[in-house]
Amino acid sequence: MSSVSVRKYGDGFVVRYGRRKLGLDTGFEGGTTLLSHSHMDHVGGLKLADLVVGTSGTFDTLKARGGRVRGGKLTLNYGESYTIDQIKITVLNAGHVLGSSMFKIEIGNGPSILYTGDFNIVDSLVHTGAHASDADVLITEATYGDPSWVFPERKGVYENIITETKRLQEENKIPVLKAYSLGKAQEAIGLLNKNGMETISGNYSIDAVSDIYRKHGKEIQFLKLTDEETPAILTGEGVVISSSIRHTLLNVRKNLGRALAKELHNKMVVLSLSGWTLGKYREEGFPLSAHTDFPGLIRFAEEVNPRLAYCFTENGNTLAMHLSNNGIQAVPLG
Repeated sequence: MSSVSVRKYGDGFVVRYGRRKLGLDTGFEGGTTLLSHSHMDHVGGLKLADLVVGTSGTFDTLKARGGRVRGGKLTLNYGESYTIDQIKITVLNAGHVLGSSMFKIEIGNGPSILYTGDFNIVDSLVHTGAHASDADVLITEATYGDPSWVFPERKGVYENIITETKRLQEENKIPVLKAYSLGKAQEAIGLLNKNGMETISGNYSIDAVSDIYRKHGKEIQFLKLTDEETPAILTGEGVVISSSIRHTLLNVRKNLGRALAKELHNKMVVLSLSGWTLGKYREEGFPLSAHTDFPGLIRFAEEVNPRLAYCFTENGNTLAMHLSNNGIQAVPLG
């Protein structure tokens, strides 16, 4: 195992085995990068890579969010593999956002490595949860890698969101669900669609990414601020999805006028859809997360059954300690 080296590099990591190396969510001069998804904290340094490997969902959402790949692109579907320099790379669903991927890396007669990127093992209305794959080395995120992070059942969270949204409408308020433009916004739109509620996107970034979801077969319906019927819906029984409240208010003012922007500002109640609504980071809203919680991280690692685990992000130290206590040798990374 000592011949495998994993180190922090830019926003991601570089894996080395002998003379061979791969970038994980980071680029380096003349190298190959495995891109797990297109959230901004995972796309640093792509311009340096000669080749970027990812799914069509990842490349499409990257473009929709203003990103680009300057070198070559290799597009793989889930379950497909590619071999380069005797390294077999297999793409697996990560369950985080559209196109998000884990990568299983098999190095000739050497060890196998599973890189999770950001992942979620729980199914949602628009994403299918990730499944573990056995590997000698696990490189796992630890965003919620502390025992305090335990998310309630998703079905119950959905029900609470709808109940509160309807209550606000009955009080003549305008519910604004704050969600990341990639992933969470589309899940929120799908939830409102399922419950027959009119949905308005408050940000151009949500528009662009949601159009990509529809291109990939996700049947989500929403109004854009430029649609003719939006003003009546906004002041009636509409629910706004926003990735930035400030930009939503500016967009409403630009497209619909000062009066509607002022009405939205006065009537809106913002509810955050995020795992960070729990614990010391508590915000008004609901714990709807695109990441795996602590019990899920432990269970996932046990199913992978690695000889060594690397844990990255802010709770890497804590998760590594708990995995080690559970019989999996683990160290923090980064």
